[in-house]
Amino acid sequence: MGLNDVCAPPGAGRRLGVRAEPDPAMATAPSPTPPRPRRLRRALSWLGHRSNRSALVLSVLLGVAFAISSVYLARVQTLDEYRAIAVQLAHYAVQRTDRIREYTFQSFQALRAQGTADPCSNASLALMRRLNYGSDLVVDIGYVRDGHLLCSTAGRHSAGIPLPAPDYLSPSGAELRLGVQLPFAGDARYTLSTLDGYTIILRAEWSEDVLGWMPDAGIAIGTLHPRSRKLLFSRGTLDAPLIDALSTTPPQVSEREHLVVLQGSPFDYVGFAVIPTRELQSRWHARALQMMPVGLLLGLLLAGLVFWVMWRQTSMPAMIRTALRQDEFSMVYQPVVELATGRWVGLEALMRWHRPDGTMVSPDVFIPAAERSGQISALTAWVAERVLTETRALLQADPQFHLAINVTGDDLLDGRFHASLSTLLQRHGVAASQLIGEITERVFMHTGQTGAQIHALRALGMRIAIDDFGTGYSSLAYLTRLELDYLKIDKTFVDPIGTGAVTANVVSHIIAMAQSLGLTMIAEGVETEAQADFLRAQGVQQAQGWLFARPMPIEEVRQHMAKGAT
Repeated sequence: MGLNDVCAPPGAGRRLGVRAEPDPAMATAPSPTPPRPRRLRRALSWLGHRSNRSALVLSVLLGVAFAISSVYLARVQTLDEYRAIAVQLAHYAVQRTDRIREYTFQSFQALRAQGTADPCSNASLALMRRLNYGSDLVVDIGYVRDGHLLCSTAGRHSAGIPLPAPDYLSPSGAELRLGVQLPFAGDARYTLSTLDGYTIILRAEWSEDVLGWMPDAGIAIGTLHPRSRKLLFSRGTLDAPLIDALSTTPPQVSEREHLVVLQGSPFDYVGFAVIPTRELQSRWHARALQMMPVGLLLGLLLAGLVFWVMWRQTSMPAMIRTALRQDEFSMVYQPVVELATGRWVGLEALMRWHRPDGTMVSPDVFIPAAERSGQISALTAWVAERVLTETRALLQADPQFHLAINVTGDDLLDGRFHASLSTLLQRHGVAASQLIGEITERVFMHTGQTGAQIHALRALGMRIAIDDFGTGYSSLAYLTRLELDYLKIDKTFVDPIGTGAVTANVVSHIIAMAQSLGLTMIAEGVETEAQADFLRAQGVQQAQGWLFARPMPIEEVRQHMAKGAT
């Protein structure tokens, strides 16, 4: 941070006049203290040296600069603090909506299982009341036919209460009506979920209990359905233009006016937390007033410390370049297991970064930084060279053994990637068919450019796997358009297996889809025998996870392989 204008203090260059001779009346009177003009002359003499003046000016400038920078830092710290709060709130919104979704479908199952011919019979109404009793999620339960609410826990509604048309049909088949006003509920708005006529009525505006998560009344949280551009649930105020802006991909929200965090979910809604920046001004102003005196008092010392820290710090791209030169990166390998036999059939190569000071940098930090700075191709080239060097003997000993490496969208957009990989494989004497390139769903955004590169890699003999499937915004059309060999089932869909959660059914649909496309499946994040048994029974061929082995250095891999690796 720099200063635009610096003004010297008034009178700094003014010369002071001094009498040439002492006053005769004072000649005989002793002076208890040195004359003031003499002190001023010494001070002016000290300031007369250019270097001293420069040091004084620099000290003042550094003190002012640090004081001003403290204002900026106070704002940044406040924004970072509230951004972290917003991340927690958006995650909480998704968790709360997932809980509502699970409770809703459990209620549907109970209502459909009663088998009564009259959904508004006394027995049905009694069941609705039991399901609704004690729930902090559901306002009412009823039955809808031909767009009319015929009955609810309050009883039968004669000819029925007319309802608006559904806003959309969820993937599970439920009709959702958003922002519905009911004639007996005043201005309150509700979200109605209807399946086979049975309807769960939920308050669209969350109750006061979420305020414990919200440190500021100006924060708005909830879940949004982007396709209908309507709120499922919320707490706080969002106007229609802001809802429309949040529904676009990517969100078109002014960062000067709002701090926004979105949290995706496996379903068709998105959690959000929105904080108006005006709500933060008084907070960072108060923090700045606390920090400014420190900067003014410590001045040069604190400013020098800031400069020293700035000198010691380097940017992440520079750190990555240094790490490549100094060989700070390393590789670990997680075994891929054949579920039918328990035999190790391959490895996934994972990159690690251990700094010289002993700290470890997460791939979630340096991989996005490398992508943004255009260094990801250099990292991929380093990984390919290192893993082929370390695993060459294992691959040559078993032609069926495979090795998986991550291939980014930038790699596929690089026309030199195919040729350099081919040369590397020839130099190490490894068959391209033993190499699996794992691509993520983000590659689908450039299918026209990356599809040709994927075709060239497969023509070389390399096999392609789609990684993290189902966690992005891909569609079945993209899967059929690209040439793929493997589909990796993300840990997100493996975790619910055996828990009884509604989301546990999602993995079965993914497996069925992969089987229809003739793709070999690899399940990630398998941690329990129950998960392995379920996946094996469903026809999933391969898996990896802590149940079988954690990522390990190549030396440990060789030891396990020598012992049979099962």
